[in-house]
Amino acid sequence: MVTVLAGLSLLLGGIFIMRYGLQKALWRRLQAALEQLTKTPWRGFVLGTAAAALLQSSTTVCLITIGLVSADYISFRQALGIILGANVGTCSTLQLVSMEVPLAYTLPLLAAAIMLTAFRPFRYAGIALSGLLSMFIGLDLLVAGIARLSGSGELAELLVLARSNPLYGIWGGIITTLVFQSSSAATALLMVLADMGLLDAGTAAYVVYGNNIGSCVSSVVFSAAAPLAARRVALAHIVLNVAGVIFFYPLTPLLIAAAEFLSPDFSGQIAAMHTLFNLLSSLAVLPLFNQFVRLVVFLLPGRR
Repeated sequence: MVTVLAGLSLLLGGIFIMRYGLQKALWRRLQAALEQLTKTPWRGFVLGTAAAALLQSSTTVCLITIGLVSADYISFRQALGIILGANVGTCSTLQLVSMEVPLAYTLPLLAAAIMLTAFRPFRYAGIALSGLLSMFIGLDLLVAGIARLSGSGELAELLVLARSNPLYGIWGGIITTLVFQSSSAATALLMVLADMGLLDAGTAAYVVYGNNIGSCVSSVVFSAAAPLAARRVALAHIVLNVAGVIFFYPLTPLLIAAAEFLSPDFSGQIAAMHTLFNLLSSLAVLPLFNQFVRLVVFLLPGRR
């Protein structure tokens, strides 16, 4: 529990530090560049897809996006396009290997960033980098703490229980995503269990739904102490994936059939279900982008 609390503290503190550094460093030039890269929803979608594919983590992309919105570098509308793309980009590959920077590298980098603040020309860049690295360290601590509290054996048992109740599958997917802080990594674990014959296609689909809901929880944590626009980004992420689950739930047999058409291999079918869910959910929102923005503002009203 102490590890979890320490991780949360570093995450929230890192958000404040990074926001302050971003507000002070290279404001006009970076703002102009981001405005060009996210000028339309489709540009933001492409940027988010590329960023999540590069980092292999939509959670990381959402973290950085919330930080940029908090620092007023981009607006909520611009950030929304990135979030839609990040949901797709995270499907580029499914690996159990964590893409987070190991503590062995993060801690020396953090020390270097702190020393960088002593030099006036690089002061605010060092502050922003220190905040970002603090968030990654907090994320590592949070993952370690939750893993100790949950236990991987219990997670596997919960996934197996999903054979009898779809809600167990969704809940198991949420928990595994919280543990690994990556829906791709959680889906990779699901593929391993499937290869062991512990799950069928229907159960796997429900766990995939839970994986995508679980990926939103980190956004809520990251935005807890953030301004209104950043909280709207986190809410948009939640609404996107929860609405996707509500839409796909009665259509699960069609999703399974489509996955079977795309891949003869069971593990490949699970990856295909994960990709189809995220791709179709994001593409469905893009033509209704303005309406989706109004929905999020309606759900989380207020003035900046």
